Amino acid sequence: MRTLVITEERGLRLAEVEEREPEPGWVRVDVAFCAICGSDLHLRAMPPLVPAGAVLGHEISGHVAAPGGERLTAGQAVVVWPKAGCGGCDDCRVGDNHLCAVQPWRLSSLGLGTRPGGYAEAVVVPEHTVYAVPDGVSLEHAALTEPLSCAVHAVDRSGISAADTVTVLGGGTVGFLLAHVLRLRGVEDVRVVEPHPVRRARLAATGITTVDVDERGPDADVVFECVGSVTALADAARRVRTRGTVVALGVNERPAELDSVALITKEIRIVGSFAQNRGAFEAALDLLGGGHVPVERIITDVVPLDAGPVSAMMDALAGRPGDHQVVMIAPGG
Repeated sequence: MRTLVITEERGLRLAEVEEREPEPGWVRVDVAFCAICGSDLHLRAMPPLVPAGAVLGHEISGHVAAPGGERLTAGQAVVVWPKAGCGGCDDCRVGDNHLCAVQPWRLSSLGLGTRPGGYAEAVVVPEHTVYAVPDGVSLEHAALTEPLSCAVHAVDRSGISAADTVTVLGGGTVGFLLAHVLRLRGVEDVRVVEPHPVRRARLAATGITTVDVDERGPDADVVFECVGSVTALADAARRVRTRGTVVALGVNERPAELDSVALITKEIRIVGSFAQNRGAFEAALDLLGGGHVPVERIITDVVPLDAGPVSAMMDALAGRPGDHQVVMIAPGG
């Protein structure tokens, strides 16, 4: 089986590994699409979390190749929830597998640490993390269930109401999806701060208000930080109203800056939002099934499972993304 592994130099190398047979209760999924996530760009530069030989990729759709239980059938179109956890602790039993203390995300999350992810021809995963793709949803679109569920979870964590004013920092994949989830929740006053004109145009074409980074509007009730840069939280604190809420979900390998004076004197509430729980993943799949989120607007590239094209796209996304936004790896393409 072909996989893309992290090298000692933090690059990518195509490797052949032995294909695993699933144990009882596990499933082998042939990967149709795996999207390159923004967090992959950071994780590639974090050897303590992602050692050499690791396989990235957690936004996965595909077909069941070897079912290990009774719920799924061979050939079925599916998506994979990457947060397995231990499955039996108190957190996992209520669907918060992403917060499992028995098997923390570094050990149990697909493609986010030591468990091989979707930059490969196939993955072997617990059956309880595999969901059927709704009728009418393409596998290309279904691969975005995971980032859409991150947006759903962040909105759930925020405590937002329809009357609130909202600023979203970053019009990348999660920022785009988050803006649409907010609108679906009835929040009318949403603006996205994004420096790239192409991304602003994509958002504007779907009815979302956008501003450049130098533009300042009124302070928002809630600010979602989806950038993950060193200064993004400090910028969020400047853009939120007194006693407002900042929701942090951007990933960065370096410590973030935060203006403690603004934090204290404005009595800002900061809420962390990590990935998603089971309920958010299922809700995101329902949104895709209903055709409520225009995910087709942000899929810009499909590349083969090969070190050269994937590395080039990761470098572009980490630097000057230009027209690129969601890049799909298609192992069978």
